[in-house]
Amino acid sequence: MKKKYFFSVLFLYLSLAVFPEENEKTFSIQGSPLLYAADIAYLFMDNNSKTFSIATDVEFQYAINQYFNISIVNTLFFENYLSSYFEDSGGRYNRDYGQQFQFLLMPAFMYRPFRTRLKGMYVSIYPTIGWTYVSTKDLDDTFTHLGFGLLSGYQWILKNGFTIQLGGGISKTWIIPFQNNKGKYRVEDEWHFFNLPFDLRLVFRLGYSF
Repeated sequence: MKKKYFFSVLFLYLSLAVFPEENEKTFSIQGSPLLYAADIAYLFMDNNSKTFSIATDVEFQYAINQYFNISIVNTLFFENYLSSYFEDSGGRYNRDYGQQFQFLLMPAFMYRPFRTRLKGMYVSIYPTIGWTYVSTKDLDDTFTHLGFGLLSGYQWILKNGFTIQLGGGISKTWIIPFQNNKGKYRVEDEWHFFNLPFDLRLVFRLGYSF
C-alpha cells in the first residue's frame, strides 16, 4: 500500500513538473526591436560613403517545466565599411572597402526560481559559439568566437501572448584567428565599458509566446 501511494505521488509530481497546465505557454520567439529600428533608420540616412550594415537578433525559448527553460539566441551581422581613404600619385582620392560577416549562437540553460514557467524572473548561463569572416585589402581571414556568460532578467507575458523581456549580465569571449591576423582585425572585443576585462550585456526583446 505504501509503495502504491509513493508511485501515485511521484506520478503526480512528474505530471505537474513536466506537462504544462492548460493555457500555459510553452514556446517563445523574440527579437531585439532596437536592432531592427537601427537597421531601418540606416536605410534613410545620408550615406555618401557607400557603407552598409545590418544586424538581426532572434531568441527561441522552450519551457521544460515550471522551473527550467532552454533558450537559443542567434545573431547575424553584416557590414560593408570604409577601411581606408587615401590620395594616389595622380592626386585622386580612393576608397577601399571591407566586408565583415558574423554569426553567433548562444544556447542557454535558464532557471526560474519562483516556478513561473516562461514568465517571471530568470537566471541563465550560456556559451558563445560563432565565427566572423573579414575581407579587406590587407586581410582575408575567419575568426572563431568562443566564450561564456551569465544573465539575469524578467519576462512578462500578456494574455494575448505578447512578450517583453528585460535583462542584464556579463560575458567573456575569445576571438581566435584561423591565420595569424589578430593585429590587423578591428577587434571589437578589445573595447569594453569602463575598461572592464569582460563585456556587459543588456537585453531588451519583444515577441510572442504560445
